[in-house]
Amino acid sequence: MTKAKGRLLGRYENFPQVIQGLARFTFPSSTRHLQQAILEVAHQLNQEVYSMKDFTSFLTSKCEVSFEFGIAEDMTFNYLDKEELERFQKQIETKPLSVIDILSVTRYHTVNAKGKRAPLRFDYNMLRFTFSRKTMELLVSHERGNQRVSIEDLITFLTDKINEKLKREAQKALVLKYLHAL
Repeated sequence: MTKAKGRLLGRYENFPQVIQGLARFTFPSSTRHLQQAILEVAHQLNQEVYSMKDFTSFLTSKCEVSFEFGIAEDMTFNYLDKEELERFQKQIETKPLSVIDILSVTRYHTVNAKGKRAPLRFDYNMLRFTFSRKTMELLVSHERGNQRVSIEDLITFLTDKINEKLKREAQKALVLKYLHAL
């Protein structure tokens, strides 16, 4: 465990015991590169808006999807802004973390014909990335919400974004070995 000023950097002390999603990956790149890519992707996703059609074809009304990612530090989560990203990047550069816990808030807004946005109930998930020699596990615990984006779709979406980032940096992609979601 990595501590910063007496706190657990990247690890949430009360991570839930009930897990609804599990994915296992192998990766040929370094743990440091992978962890930096994960955090950079989460930071970037905090600034983007997607259509629900990017996740499913079953929705008929126009719905926007956006994310808020926060990174764990002991008993809290800090919004992953530029400052937090840089702080964690420095830590990872020095010594990669064994665990990275992230709070993921998936926000939904319907958009009517006049462009007016109305919020829908958000989804709250806890993500735990664990790292060992050339393998990574992603555990997902759904805390609350209607799961408009399924856990499997969330895992697939994040994996695709991380792999796009790794490819842009001339790194090899994550290889999915196992995926199970309730």
